Amino acid sequence: MPALLAVMAVMAGPARAQELTLTLRAPDSETDLRNAYVRDAVQLALDKTRASDGPYRLQLSASMNKRRALLEAAQQAAPNFLVVTGPEAGRAAGLVPVLFPIHLGVNRYRVCFVHAPQRALVREAGTLSAVARLRHVQGRGWADADILRTNGFTVAEVNTYEALFQMVALGRADLFCRSVLEVGQEVQAHLGLMGDKGLALDDSLLLAYDLPQYIYTHPGNHVAVERITRGLRLAFADGSLQALLRQHLQPSLAMLNLSQRRLMTLSVPSPAIVEMNDRPFQIDLLRTLR
Repeated sequence: MPALLAVMAVMAGPARAQELTLTLRAPDSETDLRNAYVRDAVQLALDKTRASDGPYRLQLSASMNKRRALLEAAQQAAPNFLVVTGPEAGRAAGLVPVLFPIHLGVNRYRVCFVHAPQRALVREAGTLSAVARLRHVQGRGWADADILRTNGFTVAEVNTYEALFQMVALGRADLFCRSVLEVGQEVQAHLGLMGDKGLALDDSLLLAYDLPQYIYTHPGNHVAVERITRGLRLAFADGSLQALLRQHLQPSLAMLNLSQRRLMTLSVPSPAIVEMNDRPFQIDLLRTLR
């Protein structure tokens, strides 16, 4: 009987690796494309490790804001729920990071949507204090709002993503500043609000401030954390992650003329939490990807 079992085992071949299910936060709306790069980067990392670690399945959560997503991840409401956020928010929720700077540092650069009748005023704002006196809007609880206030900016916070664009279009705020990785797709998604009296893209400012972000998840999801970390580092090493980032940046870079803008660097308080040294994985956007 033991010999028969051994023969059956050989005929069956090696056991198939169990499929790993991972959950990403769904977009806030049909026009919300902010997480497209993160989704593709996670998929790239999983593809890099498919041969060694086996199959996977990526699924989307229900639509929710980031605060809710952090809570759901902490409660393990979905398998391997992954949320991109900063160290303070991630650690406060009891989550652990994938130790890799998912945006390769390019998210430190910001350009702004502007209320169109205010474009000339923004172009004339030659100092950081002049820009700070304009009315800014950011999402509620976003780390950007605290950084802007640290630099003397007047900032209103809004609960919903789409309302941010509408506030600027209606003139209830002057500027809504966005990562260069996001703004190109956001312009296309909000063409209905663009116009001489509504929403416009400022062509003069380039704000810069450090904003480290990582993928966070529940501490129990160590298999997913290890696999994604390894996959992202493999993709960075062979250049495929940088190529993916360039692909997602193209809609923005094609319209931003970064070298023609006034660069203003904001001060950032010393971080209470430092997850890792990001510098070996950072891309100098202004030199490398123009």
